[in-house]
Amino acid sequence: MNWKRRLATLSGSVDQELFLRNEYLVTENRILKNQIKRRLQLTDPEHR
Repeated sequence: MNWKRRLATLSGSVDQELFLRNEYLVTENRILKNQIKRRLQLTDPEHR
């Protein structure tokens, strides 16, 4: 049963890490979008 506890702890820390990284990216995107004054013209490769 010890391995189950370790697995749960590991998956919980990974979930927390992903959550924090996602929150950071959401905030960063919001800041960058607010800095853009006009619509960006992207090429096809940039869209991909």
